[in-house]
Amino acid sequence: MQLYCFTFAGGTAAFFNQLEQTCAGQIDFVKLEYPGHGSRHREKLCDTFQELAVDLYRQLKESFSGGDYALMGYSMGSIAVLETLRYLMGQGELPRPRHVFIAAHEPRTMVNVDGYSAESLDEYIKKRTILFGGVPGQLIDNKSFWRMYLPLYKADYLMMSRYDFDYLAFTTDIPAVVFYSEQDTPRAQMEPWKRYFTGDREFVEYTGSHFFINEHYREMAAVIMERLGV
Repeated sequence: MQLYCFTFAGGTAAFFNQLEQTCAGQIDFVKLEYPGHGSRHREKLCDTFQELAVDLYRQLKESFSGGDYALMGYSMGSIAVLETLRYLMGQGELPRPRHVFIAAHEPRTMVNVDGYSAESLDEYIKKRTILFGGVPGQLIDNKSFWRMYLPLYKADYLMMSRYDFDYLAFTTDIPAVVFYSEQDTPRAQMEPWKRYFTGDREFVEYTGSHFFINEHYREMAAVIMERLGV
């Protein structure tokens, strides 16, 4: 069983390491790297989720082992999962995934960057990223950190601001699990995922802020393994 993982805005494939270690020997994790991020930092960043989906589909297709597989997205990765799944099913070259797991992002455009100057946009993105807990405390005032990572956050936030769920005409009956925290993305805001996933749907609640996976990766791993039958 392969599990393809799609990371958060500004994140890298290493984000899923703890989850992978918890599922060791049970699931083959394929942690996808976005262009311009992590091990692919020298590559051009994507401008749209449609462009990103083509790249992620290529990675998925190249590493596909031929058996059952599932998709998992965290935060921005939930949008990447949706768009990649739409592209995958449109290509008709691979079987459908057995299950989809999405987390920490409601199906709506959350980032509005209209009216920001270049400088104020940088500050907005910094504050938002810090608020979500995406930056370790010791790095918040580290200029070298922001020089390296702010372009990644900015590219991903701009990409999210351009994605319009209202015009997405896509549905699937692939079973889906939605992980969320009331403190971060309340259940009422996550319910609209039912518009796109029309089959068996399950909402699993955890406590904590946006990166609740850091405290609950063991529980999440147990849910994933149970739903995948491993």
